[in-house]
Amino acid sequence: MGLAQQFGRPSGLIGAVVGRAMARGNAALSRWVVDQAAAGHDDPVERVAELGPGPGVGMEALLARFPDAHVWGVDMSPVMLSQSRKRNRSAVTAGRLTLIEGGVPELAASAPADLVMANHVLYFWADPVAELTRIHAVLRPGGLLALGYQLRHDMPAMAQRKFPVAGHRLYDAEDDVTGLADEAGFGSATQIVKGPADAPGGRVLLAVS
Repeated sequence: MGLAQQFGRPSGLIGAVVGRAMARGNAALSRWVVDQAAAGHDDPVERVAELGPGPGVGMEALLARFPDAHVWGVDMSPVMLSQSRKRNRSAVTAGRLTLIEGGVPELAASAPADLVMANHVLYFWADPVAELTRIHAVLRPGGLLALGYQLRHDMPAMAQRKFPVAGHRLYDAEDDVTGLADEAGFGSATQIVKGPADAPGGRVLLAVS
């Protein structure tokens, strides 16, 4: 499995190394997206899901920010679920965190969710409108999607080169991503940029179901 595929679905020893790299490189964005989601959600939050939690840094932040919520983590990679479990073992033991192997369809376990967060997963969807439509169905009316990502020109050079070759889709403009959410039935979409516009640390789409 090539490196680009490892970022989409880490496996084996290389996948474990990729997960540790994600924990370092994506931690700031993951925590920032949680902050934006919390600021954009006025109602009580009892059911939260993260799609593609990877090594579990964002999940750790979700558990801390929403202490009264049950959290579900859904990931296609057993290696990432293992790292998430290790990082958040106390929440698993306490029954606050449920980890499930799978993709978007497995988010149904969290329905009706108040919040679904997904960071750096958008690129790996072959049919993003279909996946976002499934997420829309999982959310309760008025529930929030927090979709963290980077545009093509802000991604590392390796990702710009290797991701498209591996069949992954990169995006050139915020409107491209907002358009996907619109097609999937979301309303009231907002885009927020992390850091300076000329060197952003990431973006988040907040969209209400």
